[in-house]
Amino acid sequence: MNMGKFNYISLEEARTRAMEEKYIVADLRSPQEFYYSHVDNAINVPNPTVEKIAQYNKKDYTWILYCRRGSLSFKLASELSDCGYKVLAVVGGYKE
Repeated sequence: MNMGKFNYISLEEARTRAMEEKYIVADLRSPQEFYYSHVDNAINVPNPTVEKIAQYNKKDYTWILYCRRGSLSFKLASELSDCGYKVLAVVGGYKE
């Protein structure tokens, strides 16, 4: 579903795409939350900023972002989109 600058996807869709090439799944939660549970193949990017994402040098990939409730991932998705990144944000966050 397209909502302007970036698209929203479900957590299940994120899990599926995490296994595909050209997608990077970023868990924006704390390292403790990430350790407890996360999407397979996700990387942990706590206290995320555009600059932190840029350090990965993967602008040609589609970034899938999730956080606890969704608000942080939506904010960062908008900022990354403004910088030319392809971004998907998980609706509702990660509650597992």
